Amino acid sequence: MKDLVSSVSGLRGIVGPGMNVEIIVKYASAFGIFSGGGKIVIGRDTRPTGKMLTSSLIASLEGVGCDVIDLGIVPTPTVLFNVRSLNANGGIIVTASHNPVEWNALKFVSKKGMFLNNAETKVFHGLVDKSEKWVTWDKIGNYSKDGNGISRHIDAVINDSTVLTNEIRERTFKVVMDTVNGGGYMADNEMLKILGCEVIPINNKPDGMFPRGPEPVPGNLGMLSKAVIENNADIGFAVDPDADRLAIVDESGVPLGEEYTLPIVSHHVLERKKGPVATNYSTSSMMDYVAGKFGVPIYRTPVGEANVVEGILKYNAIIGGEGNGGVIYPEINPTRDSLTGIALVLSFFAAHRIKTSEIRKIIPERVIFKTKVSLEKIDLDCVLAKLKGYFKNSSVIEKDGLKIVTKEHWVHIRKSGTEPIVRIMTEGTNEEDAEAFYRKIHDLITEK
Repeated sequence: MKDLVSSVSGLRGIVGPGMNVEIIVKYASAFGIFSGGGKIVIGRDTRPTGKMLTSSLIASLEGVGCDVIDLGIVPTPTVLFNVRSLNANGGIIVTASHNPVEWNALKFVSKKGMFLNNAETKVFHGLVDKSEKWVTWDKIGNYSKDGNGISRHIDAVINDSTVLTNEIRERTFKVVMDTVNGGGYMADNEMLKILGCEVIPINNKPDGMFPRGPEPVPGNLGMLSKAVIENNADIGFAVDPDADRLAIVDESGVPLGEEYTLPIVSHHVLERKKGPVATNYSTSSMMDYVAGKFGVPIYRTPVGEANVVEGILKYNAIIGGEGNGGVIYPEINPTRDSLTGIALVLSFFAAHRIKTSEIRKIIPERVIFKTKVSLEKIDLDCVLAKLKGYFKNSSVIEKDGLKIVTKEHWVHIRKSGTEPIVRIMTEGTNEEDAEAFYRKIHDLITEK
């Protein structure tokens, strides 16, 4: 189906032609069978279509004998945390994450509190068209609401030994929190208050009408930057609609770029304990710098949270994540988690007692330039072959699309797992350098 995208990141589509009640029934009922019945934890973000799709989700799970525990509007990582905390057989989140408001999606969680990997997804999808799956009237599952999902999650974060709760409270940070009217509107602000911060919330109405671009990239953070300056805040945080990604704005209103979040958190964790680091091929080489500084190995995986988590488990990494602001700290929650990210970022600045803008003195900046092209406008195989030929003397990695690493730059070209597009990313020493390298790549792939 053209308007439906299925990947390791879940099942996404534009509501109506792609994502609809019929799709929910097919996939949710199959997931109930895949999970073996029992308890299934669900939650959603604030999108206007979320309530309708969640109603279908609940009925579908009950219809195959599952007991549904509904956390309501919560961050995606809160659902994953509660799958483990409540000893459930799985979980489903109704959210399209960073996609525009007309999209919605299902994300599927195993009983381990992790997104399904490729092997699990294949088995699950094999059950979608199973005809005999509905239970009889006397075996239909039960439904219950649980309003404590967020508090359980926050308690786990602030009580972790790597989170410097007392030091953060002593600093009394003034923080502007931009939740893009999404699923983090309650949880992220509540945790900041518990950490003793003075919180100025913006874009915090849970109506799902995003007042800015849903991705927390610098170009979408104008309102946050302005609010940081007007309120003389120490730091600004921004998340995406399902609050698994975290970006930072410094005290002068300048976005650090979402690529800085994971290196800051990793630096803080590695200062306290040593161990491997795992991230994906599209993440900034600032991670290589941090790993090298502490003398630990860094492992790269294909893009996609499930792939990074598999890498974390395979290499026994103590910290990992994705450069889009996705912090994965398995000791607390083996998934991208803005609550964990906020607590660890504030712990870093509380310990180092520096301004947010001074981070470049500790972690030298590298900048990524990101573009995307419709699959209909590019002959991907031809492009990849041309680049491999031109950069034949550079490091060429073909485990996730194509990544080419030169002495000063890298470029990564790959199909998106969440949209029908090709993503092109280049890295340089600053924004101008990264964009100039992209222009070189663009000229190479468009020349005849």
